Amino acid sequence: MNEWTIRLIVALIFAAILAYQARGAVGRPMTRRAYTLGATAFLAFAALNLALATGAGFGIIQIVLSLLAVGLLFYAVVSLLMGARAGEMRRGQESAAKMIEEFKRRSERREEG
Repeated sequence: MNEWTIRLIVALIFAAILAYQARGAVGRPMTRRAYTLGATAFLAFAALNLALATGAGFGIIQIVLSLLAVGLLFYAVVSLLMGARAGEMRRGQESAAKMIEEFKRRSERREEG
């Protein structure tokens, strides 16, 4: 297995993970867009690696795929940051804070009892 095939498999795995995350981002449009764009970027990386794994030279199509993938990835990061600024991540932070408080209460009860 050559390096392009390994990169292709890794890119497909990342695309699948991000697509799964996008499905779970209900009610958070910017976050969902970020995950979808990230998955699309990794699919573009996979297409680039597939072309290179099949023996195609690094030509204009590969350059376009690379630029498209990098641009999509950049836009995905910007969308994720915009979603965080808009408060779309707040729900997860509140949930994490509740879990920490519950853990502290349980630890205190064990120490007392």
